[in-house]
Amino acid sequence: MASTAVNPLTYLEKYVEVSSSLPVELQRVVHTIKDIDERLVTLKDETKERVDACLAMPSASSRQASADDIDATNKARHEIEKNHADIVQLSKEKVRLAHIAMEMIQYNIGALDQELNPFTQEMKERNEAGFEDDFAVDADTPAAGGALDPMTMAFMSGHDFDLGGGNAPSMQHSHQQQKKSHKKKAPLPPQPGERVAANIGEVSGDPGAQEWIVAVVVAHKPEEGAYEVMDADEESDDGSGQVYHIPEDLIIAMPRSALCREGQNFHPGTVVLAVYPMTTTFYRAVVVQSARKLGGEYGDFLLEFEDDGDADGLPQRPVPYMHVVKHPQYR
Repeated sequence: MASTAVNPLTYLEKYVEVSSSLPVELQRVVHTIKDIDERLVTLKDETKERVDACLAMPSASSRQASADDIDATNKARHEIEKNHADIVQLSKEKVRLAHIAMEMIQYNIGALDQELNPFTQEMKERNEAGFEDDFAVDADTPAAGGALDPMTMAFMSGHDFDLGGGNAPSMQHSHQQQKKSHKKKAPLPPQPGERVAANIGEVSGDPGAQEWIVAVVVAHKPEEGAYEVMDADEESDDGSGQVYHIPEDLIIAMPRSALCREGQNFHPGTVVLAVYPMTTTFYRAVVVQSARKLGGEYGDFLLEFEDDGDADGLPQRPVPYMHVVKHPQYR
């Protein structure tokens, strides 16, 4: 047994060398952001005092206002405008530093993922059931609503039993329960009010046209094999938006949540449909980096969208997990 044990540290030597300076660099960025925060607090306090003082001064149109009062008001306004410009500049600098910190973290996460790929592949080859759950960030925390093994359930229920006696749940029964819990149930069809990817191209344009949008289900008509959906951009409380009658095969359910136990991750190279950032339209894309697990939920995918290139090539864009579905041609 000892000869076949996997030591994950052997896969991390290169990553440890690459990431050795990360804590110092991150600490420097965080300290700089903290200094900017302190300067912002001081500037905001000064600005508030000057605004209050300016409001207490006689109005320039008042008969009681002297030339000195008008000069003082103009000077105060100038100082307030300067403070405002400094606040905006410092705030932008905070955002820039935060982006730098995020890029550092994402780079190191990507390097770590790449370094762990051989380890993951070896675990798969050894058929280690459930190893992905064991190495998730929240592996030690039972998922809310998830199935617990019989022994844990009995202990939580306050049942007394001897772990070495006949009252203890058998390991065989425990494994059977776990196998049952791993069986996937048939997914529930999209329900009214839920969001889906809908191809309105075939119903509003030429046959075979591809125009996938984020749509909201208005009604499901299983007897007709169709859905009635509304463009998410046109959704309104009074339901006055245009309703499309879409065949079921032109509808793809979007993820209902980002919970790891409820969703499917996509490996690099998978062809997907994804909502292009700042739009409600799906475009064909390829997964560059799978969604990472964090706190029991999937984070962003890193994608390359088709026809999104420039002289520097295809940019890699982060897209939320719930905005990505598998391309219908590859389902």
